[in-house]
Amino acid sequence: MTHSFISKDRPYLYLLVFSCLFLLLTFFVIYPNDLRLQSLFSPCSNSGPSVTGPVSVKPDFRMLIGILTTPKTFERRHLLRHVYSKSLWPDKNVTDCLDIRFVICSNITNEEHLTMLELEIMTYNDIIILNCTETVFFDKTHSYFSSLPDIFGRDRPYDYVMKTDDDTYLRLDALVASLRDKPRTDMYYGLDIPCNNGTEFNFWIPAPFMTGLGYVLSWDVVEWMADSEMPLDFTMHPEDMMLGWWLQIGEKGKNRYSNIPAMYDFRGDDQEPNCNRHDLIPGTVAVHRLKENSRWSTVLKYFNVTHGLIKPSKLHYIP
Repeated sequence: MTHSFISKDRPYLYLLVFSCLFLLLTFFVIYPNDLRLQSLFSPCSNSGPSVTGPVSVKPDFRMLIGILTTPKTFERRHLLRHVYSKSLWPDKNVTDCLDIRFVICSNITNEEHLTMLELEIMTYNDIIILNCTETVFFDKTHSYFSSLPDIFGRDRPYDYVMKTDDDTYLRLDALVASLRDKPRTDMYYGLDIPCNNGTEFNFWIPAPFMTGLGYVLSWDVVEWMADSEMPLDFTMHPEDMMLGWWLQIGEKGKNRYSNIPAMYDFRGDDQEPNCNRHDLIPGTVAVHRLKENSRWSTVLKYFNVTHGLIKPSKLHYIP
């Protein structure tokens, strides 16, 4: 009786399978760019935490972007998820993989923050929690870089690793384009400081360094930071400054690239421009010092991120 039932319904099974294959083929032909969201938040290898599963095509360009943030800044993380996950990267090649994670230290004592963070992790699974202390001195940046080989493995899961802040807006297409022809070993990229013969500082700088708005290391330099004990002996200055000193002492990051003026601080109305702070420009890669939502609004409008969908005094339904 069972055999007879299967034989009788087999034509319908064939029809169902054919219909599913046809729909799948139609999706890939008509909507190939919809794969970009998978690549945007997917890990570039099978190692480490997964958000939407590993990319299905072996990436030609693999980069981890770690956004250093604090437990209480829920609103900022929500904003950044929207900014980096929507259709804001139209020219992206599906074989490029950017893995975007938020980085937080584990010394969380506020119960409200713990609860909200757990909800975020359950919903997005895009947060890395490190055994470190929230401070501008040494601990968090070093913990971030040095922990990555243990989290993602040592089989070169990424070409590059970036550290940035949650008050920085990255134009992802411009960032990738600026890195595509750069070496993938012994590389240090960002906004070089000092950029004006050191006149913007009134204190001693042990070595030139890339400002904390966002800088990139090649994976081999990240592994060196994980293995070397030398950075532990030099911890008396702010962390981004110390990184430049570590690389100089360790003779690492010799392929050094400063992307001036494409990476810069936002200039407020009451601020004079200088070598690392100026007005918004079309060729921007990164804008820093976006502490207020008003600055985010200015930046996103300037780069046509929101497209002016909503008009004042009109009812809207946007499907």
